[in-house]
Amino acid sequence: MLKKKSYFFSRAVGGLANSLFSMVFIWWLQVSTKSSFVVGIAEAIFSTTAALSIFYGPIIDRYSFKKISYYSILVQTIFLFATTAAVYQFSKSYYLALIYAGVVSICDEFFNPADRAILKETAVDERELNNLISKVSSIDQFVNIAGTVLSGLLLTYLISANVMLICSLLSLISLIFLFFALKEVKDRSNSQKLKSKYYKQIFSGYQFIKNNHFLNYYFWSSILYSFVTPAITILLPRIAQRNGKASFYSMFYISFMVGFIIGATIASKLAVKVKMIGFTWILSALPLILMIFFSNNWLIFVGLIFLFGIMTSIHNILAESLIQITSNDEVLGRVLTTLRTSTSIGGPISSIIAGILLDNSGETVLMLICGSIILISGLNILRGIKKAV
Repeated sequence: MLKKKSYFFSRAVGGLANSLFSMVFIWWLQVSTKSSFVVGIAEAIFSTTAALSIFYGPIIDRYSFKKISYYSILVQTIFLFATTAAVYQFSKSYYLALIYAGVVSICDEFFNPADRAILKETAVDERELNNLISKVSSIDQFVNIAGTVLSGLLLTYLISANVMLICSLLSLISLIFLFFALKEVKDRSNSQKLKSKYYKQIFSGYQFIKNNHFLNYYFWSSILYSFVTPAITILLPRIAQRNGKASFYSMFYISFMVGFIIGATIASKLAVKVKMIGFTWILSALPLILMIFFSNNWLIFVGLIFLFGIMTSIHNILAESLIQITSNDEVLGRVLTTLRTSTSIGGPISSIIAGILLDNSGETVLMLICGSIILISGLNILRGIKKAV
């Protein structure tokens, strides 16, 4: 039995540690090296660890989700302390810190699918599963807001290494509470031993996805969508800078996160249907297209980002619930990691293209392209309605 209070607290504290670390580590690199190249290497490392998720799936499915959750957070905590030590003692050893931070990122890619699989194992029915996913998504966005605000405050009074130490301690606290939360959750018995070779198991998750109509359509839509998120990440600071206020940058992110939280609440009340996923997916393109006409009006622009957060949250949560409902337990880890790869694979390319477009064609072209990609990928989801199980 999952102890929900301890689990949610562990998730919140661990999420806060990750949110703080990602912001503070990048800030430390920028300030210490004064090199965008080094910062770019860090971003590339984090993107790559996510894009390679498909290779982690067989390992996750080979062992119990409970053990994967424990050990991934344990190793992550150890390397958070190691990264902190590298920053304290080896202030010029940037590449050593980058290696440690890369391990931290990989651990997170192991933890998340195992964590989601545990929710499926412990949920009584589909509605409870949807509610649990909605609550976890809300917690994630709350701690992202807290991390955004808290990182600025802490860096005002503390050096980066001290803030990283706080991150390490928070991760340790999260590990302790996770232990109590999962203490009574039974280890999944491996009814199906993975006897085939590792490289054959890597693509077995995709084979399952290919044979499931909803997952197949969702997979290709996710690949398209993977080009959108990095582009928006580059777009928002550009618009904030043009409006002349750095505070707009954090305001844009906070408005999205608040919208995401509200969307998570709405999603918990909705039926998990392909039609609803496709419909809200398409609707999320509308705010982006409208941004073309209101990029100079910060108040309306913030409101559009808020609406984008709501729609994005609804289709993300409903899709995640349906993914778990339609996936067999034996391949769930490989399915989740394969889909994680699909949602990340366009990141590096999109970042480069978005930067070139912003420098040469302006913001309008990029917003139109992003809105069009979302619209096309949403329509693709709706194509699978009649065939989806």
